Amino acid sequence: MRRQLKKLTMYNKVKELLREGLSIRQISRNTGLDRVTVRKYLRMTEEKFSAFLALQKQRNRKLQPYEEFIKQRVTDYPDCSAAQVKDWLKEHHPDLQEVTTRTIYSFVQWIRKSHDIPKPKGTPRYYQPVEQLPYGEQAQVDFGEYWMVNADECKVKVHFMIMLLSRSRQKFVCFSQQPITTRFVLEAHEQAFAFFEGIPHTLVYDQDSTIVTDENRGAILYTEAFKKYLLHRALKIHLCRKSDPESKGKIEAGVKYVKHNFLPGRCFVNLDALNQEVLLWLQRTANAKEHATTRLVPEAEWQVEKRHLRPFEPLPYPISGTVGKDYHVRKDNTISYRGNFYTLPVGTYEGPGTLVVLEVRQNTLVLNAQDGKVLATHPIESGKGILVSNTNHRRDTSSKLQELQDSLMLLFTNQE
Repeated sequence: MRRQLKKLTMYNKVKELLREGLSIRQISRNTGLDRVTVRKYLRMTEEKFSAFLALQKQRNRKLQPYEEFIKQRVTDYPDCSAAQVKDWLKEHHPDLQEVTTRTIYSFVQWIRKSHDIPKPKGTPRYYQPVEQLPYGEQAQVDFGEYWMVNADECKVKVHFMIMLLSRSRQKFVCFSQQPITTRFVLEAHEQAFAFFEGIPHTLVYDQDSTIVTDENRGAILYTEAFKKYLLHRALKIHLCRKSDPESKGKIEAGVKYVKHNFLPGRCFVNLDALNQEVLLWLQRTANAKEHATTRLVPEAEWQVEKRHLRPFEPLPYPISGTVGKDYHVRKDNTISYRGNFYTLPVGTYEGPGTLVVLEVRQNTLVLNAQDGKVLATHPIESGKGILVSNTNHRRDTSSKLQELQDSLMLLFTNQE
């Protein structure tokens, strides 16, 4: 009865909008009806529409012969889905004609409503206000992505990391054009700590693949690069449960804030420009505007909070020294990577177990010592069995070239 009343109301509204001079497209947009439905209603007189409603009321449903079977199943298993009901029908009624899952879903919903068999709800989740954390205690971190448009009207996908101080709500955002990598995460962390002028005691994350490789019965296994970074920064980590964004609502709201306030309507020029623009936005809006929950200005609260943060000093080595994979050095001072050999300076090999850190940056291979010092860079070869060398690696670079020349001159009788 309610559905027929709704259709009658919509029919009258369509007729009224037509009298006001609206086109079919405008009526469709105004009512939410498909244009085919609008045209059908406009062609009907009131008598034809009444007959149409009566026919709708009397029509038989395709699954009407199976009503008792479905009702019994839904009564016995009130949590069942339409897909399960479809499988039960095929199992117990091989003569069932082909029907869509949508038809079965609609019929099951009608059964539930007609016979008062509601679908049981899951265990409710109870909420309570979270106590205000101490200054400097915690920051939350999350990642997002967004499609922007450049000057040529081409779509450009950008990725970003946002870090937020839980007490003051001071925010920092950093963008990348490449998918989120561990290297980007660590570099963004260093930029965030410099921006906040200090390091919080605890960081809250999702179980992101750039940070966590696995969870072994409650024991968190971090990626190698992130584990090294934790040791250097002495960070305390709290990981949220999988698929549970509500456990870190502050940062989830921050991700939405970036997507819905900063990025819409903005033209992508280049990555450097975007990162400069977001810093200006943080300064004039995100951190300067009164927060809707705390009713305090994040910038002003941060002035208090930064005195409680741990001191920040830049790492004494480049981030690249903590990112990458350890590779064994061969006795001929080369490493093997994807079927090719890349040279290292003479003297790099110091016996079995000598390791270097290999990092790929676009089409370049960067080989670093364990302390972060860059030992060699090579273009990546696509073939197999190729030796990629640098002639500078053939000599001992610890001695200057002029010193070698002077010592060699002494061996000649005619030094001129």
